[in-house]
Amino acid sequence: MLKARSSSFSAQIVLTILVSTCAMTIMVAFLGYAAVRKVDADAAERELRFAKAKITEEFARLREEQRVCTIWDEALIETRAGNTDWMERNIGVWMQTYYGHDAIYVVGPDGLLRYAALDEKTVSLSPGQRLPEDLEPLTQRLRSQMATASAGLDDSTEAVSELGILEAVRLDGRPVLVAVSPVVATTDRLPQKPGTELLHLSVQNLDATMAGRISRPGDLAQASFDPTPPTGSHAIGHPVKDAAGNTLTWLKWTPNRPGLRMVHEMLPAIGLSVLFGLGLLGWLLRRLWIASQQLHRSEAEARYLANHDPLAGLPNRMHFEETLVGALDFERRGGPSVTLLSIDLDRFKAINDTLGHAAGDELIRQVAVRLRKQVRSSDTVARLGGDEFGVILLGMSGEETISSFCGGLVHMLSKPYTLAAGQAHVGASVGVAIASRIGGDMEAVLRCADAALYRAKRDGRARFRLFTPEMDDVLRRRGEIETALRLALESEDQLEVAFQPIFNGDGEIVAAEALARWPGGPEGATTPDAFIGVAEECGLIHALGSWVLERACRGAVEAGLPKVAVNVSPMQLRSESFAAEVMRVLGKTGLPPQRLELELTEHFHLDPGVNTRRNLHDLRATGITIALDDFATGQSLLQYVRDYEIDVIKIDRSFVSRLGYGDGTDEVVRAMLDLGRAMGLEVTAEGVETQRQHDILIGMGCRVFQGYLLGTPVAAGRLAALARGANQRSA
Repeated sequence: MLKARSSSFSAQIVLTILVSTCAMTIMVAFLGYAAVRKVDADAAERELRFAKAKITEEFARLREEQRVCTIWDEALIETRAGNTDWMERNIGVWMQTYYGHDAIYVVGPDGLLRYAALDEKTVSLSPGQRLPEDLEPLTQRLRSQMATASAGLDDSTEAVSELGILEAVRLDGRPVLVAVSPVVATTDRLPQKPGTELLHLSVQNLDATMAGRISRPGDLAQASFDPTPPTGSHAIGHPVKDAAGNTLTWLKWTPNRPGLRMVHEMLPAIGLSVLFGLGLLGWLLRRLWIASQQLHRSEAEARYLANHDPLAGLPNRMHFEETLVGALDFERRGGPSVTLLSIDLDRFKAINDTLGHAAGDELIRQVAVRLRKQVRSSDTVARLGGDEFGVILLGMSGEETISSFCGGLVHMLSKPYTLAAGQAHVGASVGVAIASRIGGDMEAVLRCADAALYRAKRDGRARFRLFTPEMDDVLRRRGEIETALRLALESEDQLEVAFQPIFNGDGEIVAAEALARWPGGPEGATTPDAFIGVAEECGLIHALGSWVLERACRGAVEAGLPKVAVNVSPMQLRSESFAAEVMRVLGKTGLPPQRLELELTEHFHLDPGVNTRRNLHDLRATGITIALDDFATGQSLLQYVRDYEIDVIKIDRSFVSRLGYGDGTDEVVRAMLDLGRAMGLEVTAEGVETQRQHDILIGMGCRVFQGYLLGTPVAAGRLAALARGANQRSA
C-alpha cells in the first residue's frame, strides 16, 4: 500500500508537472504568437516612420543645400553676368559633385536657360533653349508667387528671398525631386527690380542612389523606388506624392521581422523535457541578457561621457585629438587629405553677460546643430571647450574648395540665433590648417590652426584665414610677450608710467595723461599697442590696469597734479569689482576722486552689460571724471556719450593734424567743440604739434590742449618741476 501510495504520489507529481508543462506550453505558444505579431508590426511601423522622416529630410536637405549657394551676393553678380565658369564651379557641376544633385538649371526672367549641368558636366546651350517642359509649371508658379510678394516694390530681394518651391514631379517619365529658388543677394547693395530675378533649379533623381542614402542609416533591406505599390507580406513601402497628392513612386523594402525569426530559431526544440529545459535556460539567458545589456548601457554611457561634451552632444577635445591623430596617420599611408578648422565664436561672452549663462548654453547647442548639418558624414566636428569648436575635413582638397566651404561656414554661423532669452547675434572666426602643407604631428597642426584663428580675429573677426608660416611667428611673438609680461608684472620694476601734460589756453598744466611704457620688453622697447592687446587676450589686463592706476595716482599726488587721466580697458569695466578696486587705489595713494579721470577709447566695443553700467555709475558718483578718447573715430559717436554719461571728450589727433587744409576738417572739429559746449562737456584737443594747429583751436574756442608742441611725456620725477615752470610762465 505504501508503494502504491508512493506510486500514486509520484504519478500525481508527474501528472501535475505534465499538466503544468502543457498549460505553460499552450500559454507560452499563444502569448508567443501574439508577441511575434506585435513585434513584427511594431518593427514595420518603426521602419515606416523612419522612411517617412528620411524622405522628408532629403526634401529639406535639397532645399537647404540650394539656398546655401543661391543666397549670396557673388552668386547674383556672376549669374547676372552669365559667367559660365563661375556657375560651373559654385552652383552647377560643383553642387553635383559635392552634394550629389543630378541636374542644375539657371533660368532667366525671360524663361530661357542661362546655364545647365547634367551628368556632372556643363551643357552647351543652344539659342532660345528652355527648361524641360515638365519643369516649366514650377518656375511659372514661383514667379507668380514672387510677383505677388514684391508688388509695388522697387527692390524685390527681401520679399522673395524666402520664397521657393520644393516638389516631387515626373521628368521625362521619371520621378524626381525639384527645388526652385530665386538667386538673391545677402546685402542691400545689389537691388533687383521685381520680375528680373534669375531662378535656380536643383533636381535630385528618386533612384537607387537616393534609396540607398535613405535606407542605409535605418538598415532597410533591399530598398528601392518602384512605381507599383507593395503587395503581400514580403514588402512594405511609403509613397512619394506630387503637389496634387498623386503618387509618383513608392520607396519599397523588405521588412525586418524579428518576431518571425525568433519563432524559426525555436522550432528545433523538441520534447516536453527539452522544452522545459530550454525554457529554464531561456529564462536564465534572458536574465543574463538583461544584466549584460544594463552593463553594456552603463559602459556605453561612460564611454560616451568620456568622449563627448554633454552640453553640445559633440565629441570632446580628447576624442577629437584621437581622431585627428588617426586621420593624420592614415593620410601619411595614402589616405584622404586632412584639413583642420579651429573655430571660435565672436562676442560670445557678451551673450553670457547680457542674456545669462543659460542663453550661452542654448547658443552653444544651436551652434553644434548648425555645424553638424554643415559637415559631411565623413568629417568630425567637436567642442573643444568654452566657445571653441574644431572640425576635421577628410578628402577636401584644393584651396579654392576649402575657402568656399569655410566662407559658407562663417556665413552660416553668423546668422541670428533665436534663444529663449531673445535673439542673439554672434559671428565666428575660423583658422584653417591644411595638414599636408604643414607636416609634423597633431600638436603642430593644432598650433597652426590656432595661429590662423588668431590672425582671423586680429583681422576683424567673422572671417576665416588659411595658415601661412608667418602666422606661426606672430603667435610665437605673442606667446613671448605674454610670458615676459607676466614676469614684468611680478617683478614690478620693468614697466614704467610716463605722464604727458595737458594745458589750458593760458599755458597752465591742468592735468596729465598716464602712459604705460615697457622699455625692457622681449624685443626692446615694446609699444602699448603690442602688449596691451596681449594682456586683454590672456587675462592680464586687470593686473596691468591696477598697476598703472596705482603708479599714476601716486605720481599725481607727489607732483601735485590737479588731475591725472588713466586709460581703462572695456574688460576691466566688465569686472564686478572694478569700481571697488579704483576706490582701493585712491584710498591707498591719497588721491581725491575729483582729481582722477578715467579714459574710455571709442575704438573698443563697450558692451551694455550690467557690470559696465554699474561701474561707470558708481565711479562717477564719487566725483571721478569719465572721458571718451579718440572721439568720432569709432562707430558709436554720440551713443557712448549718451549711454555712459561721459564728462569729457577728446578730439583725436587724426582731426587735429588736418586743421587748416581746407578739406572740411575744420568744420568737423568746430562741430565737436559746439557739441561739447551744448552738452556741457569738457573738450580736449589731442596731438597738438604745431603752433598753427594751436592757434586755429584757440580761435575755435578750444581751451584744453595735449600734444608735443606743449609738452612731451615725462617721468613722474620731472612732472612737479614741469608743472611749476609752466604755471610760473603763464603767470
